[in-house]
Parts: sequence; structure tokens; C-alpha cells
Amino acid sequence: METFARICSVTGEGMNEGYVFEDGEMYFKYEKDLISFLRQREGNNELSDEFLLSEAYKLEEYYYTEWN
Repeated sequence: METFARICSVTGEGMNEGYVFEDGEMYFKYEKDLISFLRQREGNNELSDEFLLSEAYKLEEYYYTEWN
């Protein structure tokens, strides 16, 4: 049985690397799911994916990490 450090908040899949939102409020295994979450939260479909990710990262809302 394989064990994982975290569980993705969207897919429910185990993960040993991925995106952490707000110091552990949510975990995202896939970047596309993080982008969807940021887009829903902002309520704006006109902003580019890169802009959403960049702004959220600058505001220290999320980071990418690996767990052992």
C-alpha cells in the first residue's frame, strides 16, 4: 500500500508534490485545478492563466513543494 503526504482537495488523489494554498487550507495536485480555483475565486475569465498564477504567487497565496 502506497502512502502519500497529502490529499488533493479537488481530485482526492494522494500526492507527494503539488501546490499548497494559504499554508495548507487547500492542496492541488495539478496546476490546472489551482488555476480553476483561482479563476472561480476572482470571478474573472478574462485574465490569463499566467497572470492569475503570477499575482497569487506574488501575494504569497500559494507555493509548490515536494514532501518526502
